[in-house]
Amino acid sequence: MSETLDNDEFAAFMAVFVAHQRRIFGYIGSLLPASADHEDVYQQTCMALWRKRHSYDPTRPFFAWACGFARNEVLKHVRDSRPGVVYFSEKLLEELDAIVSADGSQESADEARQTALESCLGELHERQRLLVERCYKGVESIKAVATEMAISPAALTMRLQRIRHSLLKCIEQAMASR
Repeated sequence: MSETLDNDEFAAFMAVFVAHQRRIFGYIGSLLPASADHEDVYQQTCMALWRKRHSYDPTRPFFAWACGFARNEVLKHVRDSRPGVVYFSEKLLEELDAIVSADGSQESADEARQTALESCLGELHERQRLLVERCYKGVESIKAVATEMAISPAALTMRLQRIRHSLLKCIEQAMASR
């Protein structure tokens, strides 16, 4: 693969990166005790991922690939840290990484849950699905939606709770049949 990405490759890389950026940040947070350092290491990791984007194999799990870069940036940060700042030892960092990385099936399980959610949303009555979209995908507040529907915010919250419960049951059934 060449050093440059065409528009489709760029869009595909950015889509997978954006889908995993919070998990990458969380992974870094699991390895560094000082929260002030999380953002710095995350930024370094993002830059490393971008520099090496051409080496990413889309047939492999992105999160595991990105964690390799994050782990290296954490180790570099620990080695280069300010004197007097206490970090985990490199050995402990490697053990923590092994625990976090060992669950490679987590990514596929997350993807399966996302697929199940999408399917279950499709099984909702249209009014329920539209209500979920308005309250969770849009920028409308519960209060604004409730006012428009001429019901109390508490009543709308209860409707949403019932819908979430129904979605949860549907997702659990879908996951159990996997």
